[in-house]
Order: sequence, then C-alpha cells, then structure tokens
Amino acid sequence: MLLTACALALVLDLHPGSKVVERSLYDDHVNWVLPPDKLESFRRGGVVIDEDKRTTLVAETTVTQAPHHLMNLRGSLQQTATDVPRDRTTHEVDQISTTVTPRNTAVPASVLDLEEAAMVDLPEGRICVGQTWRTRLPVITTLGSGTATIDHKVTKINGHFVDVAIKGSGVISGMEYNLPRLLPGAIGISGTARYDTLAGTVTSESYTVHNRLIRTVNKKTIGFLESETIAIKTTVTAPEPASQPDPPR
Repeated sequence: MLLTACALALVLDLHPGSKVVERSLYDDHVNWVLPPDKLESFRRGGVVIDEDKRTTLVAETTVTQAPHHLMNLRGSLQQTATDVPRDRTTHEVDQISTTVTPRNTAVPASVLDLEEAAMVDLPEGRICVGQTWRTRLPVITTLGSGTATIDHKVTKINGHFVDVAIKGSGVISGMEYNLPRLLPGAIGISGTARYDTLAGTVTSESYTVHNRLIRTVNKKTIGFLESETIAIKTTVTAPEPASQPDPPR
C-alpha cells in the first residue's frame, strides 16, 4: 500500500541485543589530469596515474543499552582492500565501538567520510512523500577534507519502506596532501537510500561520488579527478527471546 500521509518518522530504533551487519562495497578511481606529454612521461617512468582501489567492509556489531535514548554498537570490522594497478590486496580486522543518537549522529561528533555522511542527521518529526531536508557537515574525501551540503527528498513511502533521493555538493579545502595551488576543490554525491521501519535503520544505500581538484594555468589543466561508487546493505536481527523456565509440575 502506498502511503501519502505524514505517517512515519525516520529515527534510528535499534534494540539492545540486536545484531547489526553492514556490508559495504567501494570502487574508488582517482585519475591524474596533466598535459598529454607530461602524462606520457609519467607512464614511461612507471608511475600509476590511474588509481583504482576496491574495498569491501563487513561490520558485525551488537546493540547494547545506553542512557538518554542513545544506542551503543560494538563488534568487529573486517576490511579487504585491493590496489588494482599494483595487484596488492590487504586484509584487516579491527574492533569497533560507536554510540549514536536516534537521528543517526555519532556521540561524540566526528568528521565522516562523504558517503557515511549521506544519511546522518535524520529529520525531526514525521515525514511525507515529497518532503525535503538539508544537512551540512564536515567530511573527508580521498582528495582532502572539506564541507558538504546534502539535500534529501522522500520519493516514496510503501508500507514500512521509505525511499530517499540524495544529492549533495561541497568544497574541498583541506591541505592534507600539500596541494594548495589546487584548492579549493569540488565535492559531488548523488544516490538513493532506503529506510526500513521494521529494522529501525537505513538498510540500503547506493551512491556515486565525483570530486575534483583541478586548475587551468596558461591553458594547461592539472589536478585530480575522483569517481567512486558505493553500495551498502544493512541487516538487523532481533535478539532471541529469553528462555522461560519449565512450569512446576
């Protein structure tokens, strides 16, 4: 049944004992932009000018009780990253612990990767089809840190599913890579997310990122272009009910 009334609230609603598994796939390309003769010179020298990194993350956590309507998620994070042009793959396993609010913001606040920021700071109150909200957050990208403004629009409410369209832009202003002549750069993200009221969280996300650090001087363009695709799936398994003792005979 398609609902049009303002009937649902987008809130993180995870219960103690629930198991949350988040699987993320990232395919990140960074290309050098230089005059053709310079690019060819680097290629002959064996320099990788077309980076391609593919990463798989699997976060398995358990929800624990926290005061003031907060939710703690503790568990492990498995990461497999492949550097395609250099044919290198690494595997890492880390312990993770995070505390979040019902509006899906971390406590304490932290700077997030751009794709992680897409569904942070959920709207207050109940939502309707066509409703929009905007967030503005500090973010990290492969090309440097900056600030992104992200617009969200509820495109459909169907039963317990809420579909959201996402489009954001921003500015790369950080100097982490000592490239002041290329700053400021541009941030871009677009995609969709699905919230499931039964799971109490966002269960599906798909984004495309386009970031730029580009400058043209004396008709020569230099810099970096990043394009990335992201797919995130989240499942929530409710805690098993406590076993009841056998009744006395």
